[in-house]
Amino acid sequence: MFKGLNLRSFCVTVLIISISAPLSANAKEEITEDEGRSFAVFSLNNDFPELSKSKVRMIYKGKVKRINKKNINLVDLTDDDNDKADFYDGLLGKSLSQMNGYRASLAFSGKGNLPTTISDNDIASILDWLEENPNGIAYATIKSLPEDVNVLFVLDPEE
Repeated sequence: MFKGLNLRSFCVTVLIISISAPLSANAKEEITEDEGRSFAVFSLNNDFPELSKSKVRMIYKGKVKRINKKNINLVDLTDDDNDKADFYDGLLGKSLSQMNGYRASLAFSGKGNLPTTISDNDIASILDWLEENPNGIAYATIKSLPEDVNVLFVLDPEE
């Protein structure tokens, strides 16, 4: 009847078109929900000064291990947390697998230590860890921070 058109290719095309519209709408909703999320690098130690982006990048790459002549300890979220992926992508432009590989090579070579990974990704667990580690540094979304922390750096999503 119609040359070059068979029922199978027609059905596949209709199926793809009907599925793709809702998926793209959901993707747009997720993007707008994540827009405007800013992260803060913070500590409970008030002796630590505000830091530049380059200094924070060096800290999270394991190249800076001391601030004001004090050894620092980093706390990290678990790999299944979206905040961790967003933070490293925004700060260093690296995926979690790239960061894990980079840090593993540093630890294996003896040139760096891995950050402590906490089991719960909530702000209360992070604050508990920071209380036990006076020279500890953490990151979290700005909206989750209490007022009494020492914010060292703010990572805006537009940077």
